[in-house]
Amino acid sequence: MTENGVRILVAEDGSSAAHAALERAVAIVKDRGGAIDLLHVIDTRQYSVSLGEGADVSGKVLYNAEQRAEVALTDMAEPLRKEGLRVNIHLRFGSPRSVVAYDAPKDYETTLIILGRSSKRLVSRMFIGSVAGFVVENAPCDVLIVANPEAAED
Repeated sequence: MTENGVRILVAEDGSSAAHAALERAVAIVKDRGGAIDLLHVIDTRQYSVSLGEGADVSGKVLYNAEQRAEVALTDMAEPLRKEGLRVNIHLRFGSPRSVVAYDAPKDYETTLIILGRSSKRLVSRMFIGSVAGFVVENAPCDVLIVANPEAAED
């Protein structure tokens, strides 16, 4: 914990699991003080896969993804800021696993990462990979995985 409270990193991907993680971060910061770093990682590999092997991702595609993510982050942060919470928004490109586990905690001096558990499906985790599992194993700080009531339906 920093002298100004906890510094919580929440990875945002638009899912209900990420929303549950943000709600938990808000509760902790309201109780203990600190700041929330709300992060969205644009996975450029996702665009390469959808376009086909060897295809270049156009600047326009990435620009549009960046603009959508920035609007979404701002829409989430503003109501919290109006409540008096310190919320920083961050947009990064790369592998969500490595950005959340390695880069962001170092860059933002994170003391706690909060992630939502998105799916219980083994097949889904095998093919897509578990960002949460990777972060738990590799993060330099504590990691809290928040249960997502909607994931129980998976």
